[in-house]
Amino acid sequence: MIDVPRVLQATCTDLQQRLGRIDNLSGNGERSLIIEGELLRFPYRIYADATDLFRLASQLQGDTRALCLCLLSRHCDGHVRQRAIETLGPSPMPWVHAFHLALLGEYVDEIASTVAIQARHTGLQRYAALISENHAFFDLCRQRAASYWDAYYRARYSTLRLFPAHRLLLQMANAARSP
Repeated sequence: MIDVPRVLQATCTDLQQRLGRIDNLSGNGERSLIIEGELLRFPYRIYADATDLFRLASQLQGDTRALCLCLLSRHCDGHVRQRAIETLGPSPMPWVHAFHLALLGEYVDEIASTVAIQARHTGLQRYAALISENHAFFDLCRQRAASYWDAYYRARYSTLRLFPAHRLLLQMANAARSP
C-alpha cells in the first residue's frame, strides 16, 4: 500500500496504472512518515522485477520517474536500492528525503554514502522539517544505524561516528537544530 501527499496523488495514480497495483509489490511491512502535515506511506520492501521497473523509470519523467525510483529504493536487493538512489540523484523534494531517511536505517554503508553525497548537494537543512515531523522515525533510524554498525561494521569503522549512515544522521540532526 502506498499513500502520498496531495501534490503526488495524480503522479501516484499514474504510476499505479503503469505498474498494475503498487500494493502488489509490498513485501513485509511499511514505513509511514508525515511530509508537510500529510501522510506518506510506502512499503518497507518490494519484491518485483527490478529490470522491468528500471525500464519503466527510464520512460518516465519528473515526479512519476522520481516516485518509481524511490519505490525501487525499497527493493529487496541492496544493489538495486543503490542503483535506484544513484539514478534518482539529488532532489529538493521533501518526499524524496523520506526515502533517503529510510535508507539510512539500513545495513548497506555504500547506500548511506550515496545518500550522504546527495543530501549534502541538496543541503542538509532541507531535511529539518522531515526530522521534526518524524522524530520517532529519525530516532529509530539512528538506533538501527548504530545496531548495524555494531553487528557488521566495527572492524571497518573504529567508532560509530565514522559509520556513514550514523555520521550523516548526526549531521542532519545538527543542521535541523541550526537556525
